[in-house]
Amino acid sequence: MLKRTLLLTALAIPAASNAAVYQCKVNGQTVFSDQPCGDNAKEIEVKAPARSGTGPMVNSGAQQFLEGRKTKSQIERIDRRISKLQDRKKDARQSMDRALDRYQIKKSYANNNLAGATWEGSLAQEANVLRERYQSEIESIDREIDRLREDKRRIQEQARKSAQRETAS
Repeated sequence: MLKRTLLLTALAIPAASNAAVYQCKVNGQTVFSDQPCGDNAKEIEVKAPARSGTGPMVNSGAQQFLEGRKTKSQIERIDRRISKLQDRKKDARQSMDRALDRYQIKKSYANNNLAGATWEGSLAQEANVLRERYQSEIESIDREIDRLREDKRRIQEQARKSAQRETAS
C-alpha cells in the first residue's frame, strides 16, 4: 500500500509541475522521488494522465504518425513470423531428405538380404508415410505463409487508403 501511495504521489506531482521523477532502490524497496534518492537513481519519464473532454488527445499529424507506427509494427511482426515459418519449412524439407536418405540406405541393405523383398516392401510403405507426413507439414506452413501475406497486403492497403483520405481532407 505504501508503494502505491508513493508511486501515485510521485506521478501526480510531476504531472502538475513538469518536474523530474527519479526511481531507485532503498533498503531493497523501489522508491520514487523528485530528487535523486541514491547512487542508483534513474530518471524516469512520467506520462501525463488522459485529459477529460471530448476532443482528441493528439492532432491529426500525430495521429497519422501513431497509425503509421502501428502499421509498421504489424507488418514487421508478420514479416518475422513469415521468416520463422520459412525456416521451419526449410527444416522440414531437410528432415524429409534425411529420412529418405536413410530409407535408401536401408533399401540397399534389403537388396543384399534373402528376406529383402518383404523388408523392401515395408520400407517403401514407411518412406511413403514419411513423405506424406513431411509434405503435409510443408503444405500447412505454406498455407500459413499465404494467410500472413494476405494479412500484410490488407494492412498495407488499409494504411494506403487512410493516407489518401488524410491527404484529401
